[in-house]
Amino acid sequence: MGSAALAFQTSKLSRFAASFAAGLSIVENVLKKQAVIAILSFFLGTGIGLAQGKIITISTGEYAPYSSESLPHGGFVTHVISEAFGLEGYQAEFHFLPWKRALETAKSGQYQATSFWAHTSETEEEYRTYFYRSDPVFQATVVFFHLRSNPMRDWETTTDLTDYRIGTMIGETSTKILIQDGLTVENVGSAAQNMKKILLGRIDIFPLEVMTGLDLLQAQFSPEDGAKISYDPKPFFKTPASLLFSKQREGSIEYLKIFNRGLAKMVEQGRYDQLYQDLLSGKYK
Repeated sequence: MGSAALAFQTSKLSRFAASFAAGLSIVENVLKKQAVIAILSFFLGTGIGLAQGKIITISTGEYAPYSSESLPHGGFVTHVISEAFGLEGYQAEFHFLPWKRALETAKSGQYQATSFWAHTSETEEEYRTYFYRSDPVFQATVVFFHLRSNPMRDWETTTDLTDYRIGTMIGETSTKILIQDGLTVENVGSAAQNMKKILLGRIDIFPLEVMTGLDLLQAQFSPEDGAKISYDPKPFFKTPASLLFSKQREGSIEYLKIFNRGLAKMVEQGRYDQLYQDLLSGKYK
């Protein structure tokens, strides 16, 4: 083969090699794009989007010092939930509502979860039907508040309370227990309203978590009026309270595991005890 022919063949081979390399590059780019699309489709299909999945929407209500829009970190329980999710790379977004609406909207799936709800035999079936329940975030101690000048007599069960005028709050666990036990209650929208009714002699007793009641009297009532109200030393009930994840929302089981994992880390690292000491020292006010 002459030199001119050899040069021509070499030129053809070079052009072919360049075209082949360019073709490979195009194929690689297409495959990469298809892989990215497949990965995105997987995550979106599981209900845990790459961006949206980092925010957990939670309905809750006013229950100082544990949960309140006006308190530092939203209150003790809200703070614990936020940090537990934060340890796992998630952000908790709280929506403060009346308690009954907080529960109902989470039931229907408007929110991923609702905080925080006590475990009792009266509420067990309802919560198990609509929610997945987290590990406890704290233990609630509910007592009966009353006028200091009108202490409760000794009692054992709710059947001993039938002649008391009992104030309650709409949607509360204690309200459901009393109604299911056949007692007549007077429902209002807030704890402060019931404390005022005690002072005015319109009701005799009112069930409320003990620290919530004491915090309320100190924050919203004069020292004179606050001193007129006390509480019965016998607890109405003690029970762990948890975050409830809606069964109507995709990804709830996974979020439940994520939260429990973060909460366990807080306990192991001593962070939970630190926040609880902050609660006892009055920092959530």
